Amino acid sequence: MIRKAEDKDIPAMMAFLEERIESSMFLLGNLEQFGVDNRTHPHGTAFFLRETGDGITGIFGATNGGMLLSQLPGIGATEAQTYAHLLQGYVLRGMTGEAEQVATILEALPFEADALGVNDVDPLYTIDLAQVGESDAVVRAPQESDKALLMTWFQQLDEDNGLGEGGDMRPLDLRAEEAIAAETVWLLECEDGPVAMSAVNAHAGLAVQIGGVFVRRDRRGEGLAATVVAAQLAELRGEGIARAILFAGSERAARIYEGIGFQRAGDYRVALLDPPVQLGSPR
Repeated sequence: MIRKAEDKDIPAMMAFLEERIESSMFLLGNLEQFGVDNRTHPHGTAFFLRETGDGITGIFGATNGGMLLSQLPGIGATEAQTYAHLLQGYVLRGMTGEAEQVATILEALPFEADALGVNDVDPLYTIDLAQVGESDAVVRAPQESDKALLMTWFQQLDEDNGLGEGGDMRPLDLRAEEAIAAETVWLLECEDGPVAMSAVNAHAGLAVQIGGVFVRRDRRGEGLAATVVAAQLAELRGEGIARAILFAGSERAARIYEGIGFQRAGDYRVALLDPPVQLGSPR
């Protein structure tokens, strides 16, 4: 049976997702922050539960901002068609999650394959922060005076990742303002000012998902990505965070994260439409 989630389901949903936390961070983070009824924030999510007599066996989410999220172990084509019917009229910008699950759901949705501007499968990694050593690097939260810098770096990061209209739709100035206000970005300082950044793009319980790793273009090739992430992890551990999760966008990035101590935890798919598509009848 598939049904829409209610407030009373939240404890069981959280327990289910926490058991599969490496590929559930966006679902779990959105659930913790916005519950099941938010209809205004882009990350507010409508949740659908797959249940048997044993309780929840899968969770599917559709955010207000057009992103689909899933934790549906064992999903097949017939079940994917069910979610395709639920999504008629939905403006789809993309989907992220465990690689095979996402592929199965996307195959059921009514859009042409060439609508995908990004369809990447990246290695998923996790690390116990108790294993992270101290760092001598100087990292800090951004200040208002860093707003223009953040805007430039966010734009360049999007370019590096090949993100078009399916990517982060918020204006650059708003993204920078939110990063400053929420203190979700760490800047690495060197003698010539900030040279790299790393961010938390999801937070659930005592776990975080790391993203937004960027090195200033004139300072690449110096190992600064590893330095900023390692320093960020040390800071997060001091704040009580127990686990960090990320997906690597390239083989080089994977080697960097493995060098820090991250362990492989599966494959993660990032699929983004360019431009977004309003979904009609399922295939």
